[in-house]
Amino acid sequence: SVFFTQSPSFLDHQRQLETGHGRSNCQTLFGIDRIPSDNHIRAVLDPVAPDHLFPAFAAAVAALERSGGIKAFRRLGSHVLIALDGTEYHRSTKIQCPHCSTRTRKGQPTEYFHTLLCATIVAPGHAQVVPLEPEFIRPQDGHDKQDCESRAVRRWLERHGARYKRLNPIYLGDDLHACQPVCEAVKKQGGHFLFTCKPSSHQTIQESLTGVELSEHVERVKRGRERATYRYRWLCDVPLRADQEALKVNWLSIEVANASGKVTYRNS
Repeated sequence: SVFFTQSPSFLDHQRQLETGHGRSNCQTLFGIDRIPSDNHIRAVLDPVAPDHLFPAFAAAVAALERSGGIKAFRRLGSHVLIALDGTEYHRSTKIQCPHCSTRTRKGQPTEYFHTLLCATIVAPGHAQVVPLEPEFIRPQDGHDKQDCESRAVRRWLERHGARYKRLNPIYLGDDLHACQPVCEAVKKQGGHFLFTCKPSSHQTIQESLTGVELSEHVERVKRGRERATYRYRWLCDVPLRADQEALKVNWLSIEVANASGKVTYRNS
């Protein structure tokens, strides 16, 4: 009922019930004499570690598996795609706490912010997604450098990668994740990866591509009145970085051109 009435929160819905009907679920179901305020709820929840809610994520995935619902997310055969990405959910130049990260911009006051790494089961052509446990990016005890998204990805894989190995996952991420430490962390947990690879940040890969005749596959697609040409190119066993310990990866690119031949999308 909270969602059907479009209430912004459970508490707001309870207030609407009390106003309209003279009583609320808080009173009839939970025996609460007075509906608590938002600030009171925050004060109650603040000391509770987010990890206490984490079992709900694993339970949701297990329920999908039992019901067969996970099949709708299977792609490339038996794989499940897990997208990794960071998001910022607080930023202020005045409000801060011991867990804040900081940034400074020239001529401006220090910014205090909170970010987290989101892990989400996704699938092309599927309107729904399944959120997994997040990993918070915050100052870590015993570390001189400020915490970052790359470290958060590795912590997430260390904590949860083994549990989701049964899904045969392919981890998706932006160029920030296309580095050896993250790729090795994925492989250690038995997963696969498909990360964006910007030419500007992967010079070793670009050097390997120079002068090489790449394998290619072209598809012409018609959707309604629109026609497009999809051109795929790839090269296998390319060193990810310029040293003897470099991980060998498979590079691929995609270009989409419209009917007039203009490239409308390009990625690698």
